Amino acid sequence: MKRIKVLEGEKVALVVPEREDVEVWYRGINNLENQIFLGQRGRIMTLEKEYEYYDKLDFEQQKTFSIMALEEKEIIGSVSLMNISFFDRVAFMGIMICDNSYKNKGFGRETVKLILKYGFEVLGLHKIKLEYLSTNIKAKKVYEKSGFKECGVWKEDIFDGEKYVDKVCMEILRTDYFTEKD
Repeated sequence: MKRIKVLEGEKVALVVPEREDVEVWYRGINNLENQIFLGQRGRIMTLEKEYEYYDKLDFEQQKTFSIMALEEKEIIGSVSLMNISFFDRVAFMGIMICDNSYKNKGFGRETVKLILKYGFEVLGLHKIKLEYLSTNIKAKKVYEKSGFKECGVWKEDIFDGEKYVDKVCMEILRTDYFTEKD
């Protein structure tokens, strides 16, 4: 099936999500590594619940895309701009690479680059925010390379099954995005 590409990079494209993508998201959200880094360890999501989530997506307040690996033409995850305030022009970003075999190969980095482009150049946002667990060093590097700056820490915010870990808050402003881009 031909997918509608919203933005395309060298390795990935952000495509309009389709119902069939839910099964990939389902496998991703139930992957233990993803659960830990999303702060949802031990939470089991049923396929039915994941379909309900998809069916209830509010595309006015949330811009969700499936991430497609271009060479393989395979859906490998999802990325969203959520809780969008069009008055304040602020959104919260979330990303999940569902299959571990696509991690640490530049797919996440390029996806972040594309969602920032969408947020700032298409939606005209002023700021994009995110959170990650302090134990997720790889995510930190991707976000910093993408221009995000740390703006706060929630101490011992998530129990990862063994210990409490900090949740780090980051943001990137429109002016910083365009400065980094030049």
